[in-house]
Amino acid sequence: MKTALIILAVLLGVLIILLLLICGFTFNQIIWYKQIPLPKFIGRLIAGNESAQSDYDRDRDAALKAFADFPIEKLSLTASNGEILRGSVITPPNTNGKLLIACHGAHSSGIGEFCFAMPYFYREGYTVLMPEHRGCGESDGKFLGYGTHESKDTLLWLEYARKRFPELNIYLYGVSMGGATVLMMSDKINDPAVKGVIADCSYTSAWDEFSYQLKTSFHLPNFPMLHTCNLICRLICGYDFRDASPVKAVSNSSLPVLFIHGAADDFVPQFMQDELYAVCPTRKEKLTVDGAVHARSYYTDPAAYESAMESFIAECEKSEAV
Repeated sequence: MKTALIILAVLLGVLIILLLLICGFTFNQIIWYKQIPLPKFIGRLIAGNESAQSDYDRDRDAALKAFADFPIEKLSLTASNGEILRGSVITPPNTNGKLLIACHGAHSSGIGEFCFAMPYFYREGYTVLMPEHRGCGESDGKFLGYGTHESKDTLLWLEYARKRFPELNIYLYGVSMGGATVLMMSDKINDPAVKGVIADCSYTSAWDEFSYQLKTSFHLPNFPMLHTCNLICRLICGYDFRDASPVKAVSNSSLPVLFIHGAADDFVPQFMQDELYAVCPTRKEKLTVDGAVHARSYYTDPAAYESAMESFIAECEKSEAV
């Protein structure tokens, strides 16, 4: 009997250690700024249909190379915790009177996220301010907040934009985690200069997104992995995955919102767009791009994307004029 209890205790201990190792690795991949390289087969499993495609990779390399031709001005601010936030702004020669605060996705950067759309923005006269979120790009920070600290930091960039460009109307624009970030700002802004929000492929909450990935990519239940990762995040980073909740914020939004999503997105599923759209109480529009995977709606159908943005912004400007 005693031997059986010892064996059971050892097995239990091994399982707990294994669970902590797996959850620690998962935490590193989704939250920490410096990721351990993934084996290729796991990377492909998680990326789904967003994984590398030869045409996309070639076109993205060309777009990134062309980005160097734009007049990029480097910026910096200090976050509430003293960390330095980096960013950049591109100012067109002929302004259309509008400024986009463009927020990138997780483990990305402003240049990497908006390289395809920047020629359009510049040609049409948009001033584009691109924050680098904490734990990403050139900014300080050790971890991502999936909208928790990013939304607060972007309020600082909004304050900067208002002071520097007082004559411009402002639109909050974000992709993936950036979309979640601007939605999480939508219930906190009463500045009349901010006219609307454009959220591309946002999740409903970080908890929902990670739960979806566990189920679809790894066929695992929430418990105990997600709960353990969440506990690690609370202890190390000070926030709960449920705190990153665009769906909660947008249900109290005071701003018009354009929701964009790829119909073929299997990373942040398209049904999350429908859930966000359903709870939004303000004027809202929706674009679902056929064939677009995660964060590639502009790349897949730039004409539809530009048309939706132009229509939405025109309505926001019209409402202001009435």
